[in-house]
Amino acid sequence: MSAAARRESRARERHVPPVSTYRWWARRTEAVTGGVLDAVAADAPDPRLLVVDPFAGGGTVALSATVRGHRVYAQDINPWAAAGLATMLSLPPREALLEAADALHESCRSLLERAYATRSTTGEPAAVAHTIRVAAGRCPECDARWRLYPYALVSRRQRVDTLASGDDAWLACAYGHLFAGRASAPSTCPVCRLRVSPEDRYTAARVFRCPCGAAAPLRDVAANGLEWDPVLVERVAESRRDLSPPTAAEIAQATEGWAPDRDLGAIPVGVETRALHSFGYRRWQDCYPPRQQVVLEGVLRAVEELSAAEEVRAALRLAVLGSTEMAGYLSRWERRYLKAYEAVSSHRFSLTTLACEPHVWGVGPVGRGTVRRRVDALARSAEWLRAHAGELTVDGPRSAQQRRGRMPARVDVRVTRGSSHRMLLPAHSADVIWTDPPYHDDVHYGELSGLFRAWDGTGELLADEAVATALDDVDYQRLLTWVFVECRRVLKPGGHLLLSYANREPRAWAALFAALSAAGFRACGYEVVHAENDADHGKRGVRACTMDAVLDLVPAAAGTPAAPHRPQRCCGDAQERFLLRVGEWFLAAVDPAAGAWWEPMVAQLCAEPFLAPHPPG
Repeated sequence: MSAAARRESRARERHVPPVSTYRWWARRTEAVTGGVLDAVAADAPDPRLLVVDPFAGGGTVALSATVRGHRVYAQDINPWAAAGLATMLSLPPREALLEAADALHESCRSLLERAYATRSTTGEPAAVAHTIRVAAGRCPECDARWRLYPYALVSRRQRVDTLASGDDAWLACAYGHLFAGRASAPSTCPVCRLRVSPEDRYTAARVFRCPCGAAAPLRDVAANGLEWDPVLVERVAESRRDLSPPTAAEIAQATEGWAPDRDLGAIPVGVETRALHSFGYRRWQDCYPPRQQVVLEGVLRAVEELSAAEEVRAALRLAVLGSTEMAGYLSRWERRYLKAYEAVSSHRFSLTTLACEPHVWGVGPVGRGTVRRRVDALARSAEWLRAHAGELTVDGPRSAQQRRGRMPARVDVRVTRGSSHRMLLPAHSADVIWTDPPYHDDVHYGELSGLFRAWDGTGELLADEAVATALDDVDYQRLLTWVFVECRRVLKPGGHLLLSYANREPRAWAALFAALSAAGFRACGYEVVHAENDADHGKRGVRACTMDAVLDLVPAAAGTPAAPHRPQRCCGDAQERFLLRVGEWFLAAVDPAAGAWWEPMVAQLCAEPFLAPHPPG
C-alpha cells in the first residue's frame, strides 16, 4: 500500500480525479483507504459492507468504498465538506455538465466582456487573464505613500520552463518604480537611477523599510489601510500572450463602476484568520477586488437561473464557489511560472503585497482555479466515477438533527452534516468505521473553509469542531470522546474502528488515546504507512509528516483479545521509528487494564530524534 500511495501522491488528480472536486486540507490516499477496506472485506461474511466515516472531510474513504461496491455513511460537522462530498458522488454525466457550462458562459458573456475585454499590445482583441496589483501604504513616520513590492523581480515576461523563455522581466526599485529589465542580471531604474539586483528583497521578515530611514512591520502599515495599484496585466489574444503594465483604460476597467451587492460577513478571529485581521481585513469581501466580487456574484446568479437539472446546477455551483479561493487581494503571483496561487494554499491564508486577480471564468487554458478549469476537472471526475462506481444513489446532505433510522437498501451513500456525536444510524449497524480524526491543532478546517462558506451562506462559526488550540487539549479530547462513544454505539458486534493519524505533538497522541479509552475501545493492532505529504508542494520543507499510523480497535467488551498486530518491517527512518514507538504506547494505553501512561509516554516521545528542531538554515 505504501508503494501505491507514493505513486498516487505524485499525481493525485490523474490517479483519482474526484479529489479535485472541492478544496480540502487533509486527504489520505485512495491506495491506503482502499487497501484497508479490501483487507476488511476479505474477512467479512457479507461482501457489501456498510462503511462509516464520522470525520468525512475530503471524502477519500467514501470514494474508496463506493468504487468497491460498499454502502457508505459519511458525516462531517463542516457544511462545506458535506456539500462537497455529496456533489462529488452525484456528479451529472460529463456531456450534460459541459453543455450546461457552455450555456452558463453564454449567459454571462456580456458581464465577462465588460470586466475583461481588452486589446493586446499589437491591437488584437484580447481578454485580461490576470491583473497583478501591489499594495501601497503610508510610512508611519513620514506619512509618504509607497508601493510595497516584496522583491525586485516582480515577474518574468515568459515562464521560466518554456522553450522560448527569454530573460526579460519586470523589476521594481526600492522607491516602487516598475521598469523592464532582466531576470538574471542587475539593471538600473530609469526613473531614480538606482541599481537594482533581481535578488533584492524589500519586505524581508515582513518589515517595511522606508527611504526616510524608518522601519515598521507590514501589519503596522496595513493598520492605516492598504490601497492596491494595478501594475501588470496579462492579456491573452488568439495568437499570443503578453504581460505588461496596464493601459489607462484597463486601470479604469479594473477599478471603476463595480458595486458588489453581497455582504459576505465578518471574518472571525482565530488561529489562521488572525493573519487576515493583521492586514486590515475585517470582512470576507475585503479579500476581493470589487470587480472580482461582482463577477462572482453574477455567475452564481446565472447558475441559479440556468434551465438544468439540480445535480447539474449543484456541480456548476461548486465550480464557482471553488473559484472564490483565488481571492484577488490574497492570491500570490508566481513570478517565475506566471500563475496565481490559492488564498488558502499551504494550509494557511496567503498574505502578500503582490496579489493577483484572475479572470473568474478563465481564458481558454490560461488561469489556475478558474470556473472553466474547475468545470473541466468536474467533467473528468464524473467520467472516472461512472467508470469505477456506476450510477450512485446519494442521500443528503441531511442534518444531524433529523430522525435516526436505517439507510434504505437502495441508497448507496448517505451524507450528513453536523457533529458526529449523533449519527443517523441505528445501533449495531456499521460493519466498519474507517476515518481520520482532525489532527489536533495542525489544520483549522473551519477557519480555512470560512472563505467558501461566506459565499455559500453557511459562514457561521462551527461549534464543537474537534480542533485543539495550542494551549488547551481538554476540549479536543472531550469532543473526540463524544464522537467515539457514538462510534461504539453504531458498530456491529465484531466490527472494527480504524483510524489513520499523524502528528508531531506527543500531547495530540495522548489526547487521542485517552479519548479512545474513555469511549470504551481497546487497541488490537497498528501499522505504519506512507502518507501523501511528501508530494504536497505547500508542505515540503515545513516538517510535514510523511507517514501515518493506522490504528485498529474493537469495543473493550468484545471478548478475549487476540495477540496484537504490529508492523513487520522498519526502514530505519526517524519518523517511522517515532511512529513505532507511538504504536507500542497505543497498545499499552488503550486497554482496560492500562496503568498510568500519559506522562511517561509524553516524556519518552518528546525525546525522540524525529521531534528535534531543524538545524539553523
